[in-house]
Amino acid sequence: PDVAANSTRDDLRCVDALFQLQVLAGDWKVYKAGPGDERHYLADRDRPAEIEHLTRERDASCSEDPETLASQKRRAGDLFQSMSPDCLEAREKLRNLQRPTAKSAPSDIEKQQAWIAKRCPDVQREGLWLADWRYVQHVH
Repeated sequence: PDVAANSTRDDLRCVDALFQLQVLAGDWKVYKAGPGDERHYLADRDRPAEIEHLTRERDASCSEDPETLASQKRRAGDLFQSMSPDCLEAREKLRNLQRPTAKSAPSDIEKQQAWIAKRCPDVQREGLWLADWRYVQHVH
């Protein structure tokens, strides 16, 4: 087995586990995206087991090197930010500005693109738990 490939795979698994643990720590429903717009929600009763599973995944795949671990945590934070309501809303606004019928000023489109480029890293992932920001549970 290729050591570099294994280390890259572990690195991604670590970042994904850290990201999902951050998602599962929130007061919102979480889901995995299915085909089309389908969403598969995690039942509240299954949440502790999923957190335990992801904690084991994190412990097995994250680096013990402080500098590498800091990078993994930063990238998990970037992923979380990229999936935040602010970024989802910003991308939606950009799509609306870019519609041919919108007659938007090029400067408005450029401003929106710059805001997104600065704050919303474009990270594509599949098979991860995502936060459904619209449905905050308010669990007490």
